[in-house]
Amino acid sequence: MGAVAVSMLVAGAAYGGKQAWPNHPAAVSSTSAASALPRPLPLSRGRAYYVSTRGSDSSPGTLARPWRTIQKAASTLRPGQRALVRKGIYRENVQVTRPGTAARPITIAAYPRERPVISHAAGPLEIDTGYYRIRGFVLERAKGTSSTNVYFQSDSHHIELSGNEIRHSQDQGVFSEEETHHLQILGNRIHDNGLGHVSGQHQSHGLYFQGRNHVAANNLIFSHPYGFGIQVYDQNSRSILVNNTVTGAAHSGIVVGGSGGVDNITIRNNILAFNEQYGVQTDSDCPTGPVSIDANVIFGNGDGPVQRGCSQVHVGSNIQADPRFVSRSRSDFRLGSGSPAVDRARGDSSPRTDIAGRKRPSGRGYDVGAFERAG
Repeated sequence: MGAVAVSMLVAGAAYGGKQAWPNHPAAVSSTSAASALPRPLPLSRGRAYYVSTRGSDSSPGTLARPWRTIQKAASTLRPGQRALVRKGIYRENVQVTRPGTAARPITIAAYPRERPVISHAAGPLEIDTGYYRIRGFVLERAKGTSSTNVYFQSDSHHIELSGNEIRHSQDQGVFSEEETHHLQILGNRIHDNGLGHVSGQHQSHGLYFQGRNHVAANNLIFSHPYGFGIQVYDQNSRSILVNNTVTGAAHSGIVVGGSGGVDNITIRNNILAFNEQYGVQTDSDCPTGPVSIDANVIFGNGDGPVQRGCSQVHVGSNIQADPRFVSRSRSDFRLGSGSPAVDRARGDSSPRTDIAGRKRPSGRGYDVGAFERAG
């Protein structure tokens, strides 16, 4: 496959064009975003470079003569450009600091039909920039009691993190600092973080969400034995959580609140099931502004669907019934036959594709959670 053909596949894969390769969950796009969701980053249409474990950072970065490290790409790309990364294990702590622009974001993505792994003893990916897309990787095995696989630092903004598998950190899966804004966490599988958790270590969550104007959509977040699936804490404003499936957390599926102030949070169209405490829990410091919880399927949580006691938490119509996953024991969280999540989501807040790239809706209506059941 030539460089031009590869570039066209990546350009159209997840943003309204045909799905170009398997196992790359689709992101919300400018041609397929629901009316209640923010607009995504535009495509990166500039020159494409390539990275391979068989390459050299002294090479020109072409398909025939690729670079060796992802860090070389992150340190070189200019606005609008892309790097496509070949399969293999990259033992790097990638630091992303060069910005794109609003019209020309930078993209670092997996090469079509390949699944590169970024794994490092400190942390696979640290981001401190704006207008950037990271797509299609396995991000794993951050080491340390305060580590994270993906770290959004400082005032990072307008970043799309999409179609990745984020797993086996000793602490958090994804962490964003209070100054961050306009992050889009789309179609990721975030699971089994807290691996190697030690006595006295603080809680380890799938997604630790601070900042403002974020969106988390189409994510599958499961198996977090030392924390929450999603923690909207300690300072977060105007963030939207839609069509996520959150299950198997040792605490609650989602927790909202904190001393820094949490307000104007939308929790809609999610499946929050089989977590040890609540589907949605409130922190001891209640949210300071409205939190809307509606059109979710909430079931099988040890302490109940939603913790009460905070006046700013507004609970609308939710479905309290077994979501009927295909096989919870095998971590297959697609919707089985007769699932009450089918055709029950609010369409104005539903992405137009699901985590697997399937078009929404496939039946009479949009489905709740990360997966759309084939109609």
